[in-house]
Amino acid sequence: MQEWRLAALGFLLVACGSPGPSATVSFSPSPSSVGTSASAASPTTATQVAISVANSRYGKILVDGFGRTLYLFDIERDRVPLCNGVCAVAWPPLLAPGGVASAPELDQALVATAVRNDGSSQLTYNRHPLYYYAGDHSAGEIKCQAVIEFGGGWYVIDAQGNKISTP
Repeated sequence: MQEWRLAALGFLLVACGSPGPSATVSFSPSPSSVGTSASAASPTTATQVAISVANSRYGKILVDGFGRTLYLFDIERDRVPLCNGVCAVAWPPLLAPGGVASAPELDQALVATAVRNDGSSQLTYNRHPLYYYAGDHSAGEIKCQAVIEFGGGWYVIDAQGNKISTP
C-alpha cells in the first residue's frame, strides 16, 4: 500500500512540478498572522494555525503563517473535505488542532474548521477546506496551480476566499 502511495505521489510531483515555471510569492508576516509551535517541515502540525495574504504573480493569495501557499479543491462544497487517502498525500490538509489566528486583512467571519473523515480538524476559508501541495517545499512556491487531479481542480485562493483560475 505504501509503495502505491509513493508511486502516486511521484506521478503527481512530475505532473505538476515540470510543465512550466513555478511562481513565487513575497511574504511579510505580521505579528497577528504568525502561528506558534509549528515546524516548516510539517506544516499541518501547528498548535495555532495562521493564515495570511502574500503577493504573487496571481495577485494577493492565501498563505500559511510561514508563507507556504494554500490551495482549494473546487469540488468541495460547504466545508466538507473530500481529499483523503492518496489525495491527502499529494495535497496535505492544513490541520487546525488548536486556536486559529489570521491576518487583519482577512475576513474573520470566513475562517472556520471542518471535521475530516479521520476526525481531525481542517482549517477552512470561505467554506473551502485549505490544502498545501506536497511539491511546494518552501515559502513562496506555487508549483501546481489550476490543475485537475483527483476529480477536481486545484487553485490558489484570493483574500476573499475565491479560487484564482489563471494557470
